[in-house]
Amino acid sequence: MRKASPNDVAAAFTTATADALADWETIDAALASQSLSLRRRAASDAFLSLAVSWESFLSRWLVAAVNKDASQAVRQLATRLQEHAEEELRVPSSHLAATLITQSHFSLNLVRQLLDPQENNIVIREHGDLDKFARRWLADPYRTALGGISSFQFKPVLATRLIRNALAHQSESALKRANDELRKSTVPLGLRVTGDRRLSVDGWRRYLLSISSTRPRIAVLHDELVAVAGLLVVP
Repeated sequence: MRKASPNDVAAAFTTATADALADWETIDAALASQSLSLRRRAASDAFLSLAVSWESFLSRWLVAAVNKDASQAVRQLATRLQEHAEEELRVPSSHLAATLITQSHFSLNLVRQLLDPQENNIVIREHGDLDKFARRWLADPYRTALGGISSFQFKPVLATRLIRNALAHQSESALKRANDELRKSTVPLGLRVTGDRRLSVDGWRRYLLSISSTRPRIAVLHDELVAVAGLLVVP
């Protein structure tokens, strides 16, 4: 049975993200004579597409990594089955087979059913979730690649999720979390919010077009997510 390639998933994301950035740059150039509010709207739409693309990519990569080597997933499921049998069903351990799972390879469909049964994508929300997922489901070298992403390297991913929530939900809690998090000194300087004024929904749209190190922040976010995806490429 042919196995998925996590590296191919990362390469496809890199290509698609470069194409998406080029498309936005073309659109922004075409809108140069239009109102700034229209350019900001186009930038926020492009950014929301980027955020969805990242979430979809990471979910596909995680599924592909388990499909490529399911040995850790087998151990995880066997442990859960044994715990359920002993603790919930009260089956004595002496009555359980030494090997509860006989298959060493899981198909892509089975992996998706195990990790994403609702088909909503596997979402890694916080940096600490990377190591938890890696230890639970992934075998090396994919466990090391995912768990090895540092808190600083993960910041662009967190920033993308929080800005997306601020723009999409427009709730007070979403706006507060984005404002609080992106002002921290631990955020890369190119993405950090400076100044004391709290950003509103329109403020985040302005943020995406604002220049950081000669480039609009929406372009920086595209570049940063590609860089994080590159950390998941293994030899």
